[in-house]
Amino acid sequence: MLNLLRATGRRAQIERTAAAAGVNLDVIEAVDGQKLTDAERGLVDHRRRRRISPYLLSDNEIGCWLSHRRAMQALVANGQPMAAILEDDVALLPDFAQVLDALQQQSGRFDVVTLYRNFTRDTVFATCRPLTCDISLGRIAPMQTGAVGYVITRDAAQKFLAATPRFVHAVDKEMHRYWANGLDIYALNQPIVIHDDAGHSYLSETRLDHRPKDRLKYPDADALYWRLQRFGHRAVDSVCKRAAFPAYVRQGRNEDWASSLRKFIRLKGAAHQALPLSGPVRA
Repeated sequence: MLNLLRATGRRAQIERTAAAAGVNLDVIEAVDGQKLTDAERGLVDHRRRRRISPYLLSDNEIGCWLSHRRAMQALVANGQPMAAILEDDVALLPDFAQVLDALQQQSGRFDVVTLYRNFTRDTVFATCRPLTCDISLGRIAPMQTGAVGYVITRDAAQKFLAATPRFVHAVDKEMHRYWANGLDIYALNQPIVIHDDAGHSYLSETRLDHRPKDRLKYPDADALYWRLQRFGHRAVDSVCKRAAFPAYVRQGRNEDWASSLRKFIRLKGAAHQALPLSGPVRA
C-alpha cells in the first residue's frame, strides 16, 4: 500500500478496511509531489510529451509515478511472483482476499489485473474467462484509467520498468496502453476495491483539475504546429487502439495474445515515425 506520510487519515482508513477483509498490508512510503528534486522532475520526457499534451505533468503526477515505480522495484527485488499494489485512498470490498487467492493460482496467465473499475456509459467489458464463482477476467474498452489498485506480476513489473525509464503519460495511462506496451492486462467484471478519497485529491493539488485554466502549459502549446502534432498522434493512437482491441479480446480468451499485438505495436511505431519529432520551439 502506497501512503503519503502526511495522509495519516487515509492510512488509518485503509488499514481498517484491510483488517475487516483479513488482509495484511505492507506500507511503502509514497513520493510526495511537494518535495520533488530537480532530478526527479527531469525524468519527464518533455520532447515526447509536448507532442501528446499541451500540459506538463504536475509535480504530484510525477510523485505518483515515482511511488508506483518504487512499489514495482520492491516487487522485483523481493523475488515474489506477483503483488497487489494499492493506493491509500481505496477501500477493500468483501471479495478482495478471495480474488487475490484466485489470482495467485493464475500465475503465468496475466501481466496485470486491475482491481478497480471506471464505469461509464460507453464502457464495454468483454469476458475472457471465469476467476471465481461471481467474478470473471476480461478486457475493457475504451481504455481503463486509474492505478488505485492492481495486481502485477514480477515479470511484468520488470518489463514495464525497463520500458519507462522516463515519463510521458501519467502512470495509469502508461500502464493501460496495451496496444503500445504489450502488457497482458485484464479487468474484473466487478471491482474489489473502490475509490474513497473523502473528497480530497492529492493529485489535484498541483494538477489543478478544479482550475484547468491555471494548469501549466508548454511554451507555444496552442500554436497551430503543436495542435496539429497532438491531433495526429491522437488519431494514430485511436486507430491502433481500436484495431488492436478485437484481437486483444480473442487472444485473452485463447491465452496467446502477444503475437497478435506485435503487429499493432509495429504499426503504431511506423505511424509515429512518419510524424516530425521536433518543432519550431523546443521545451
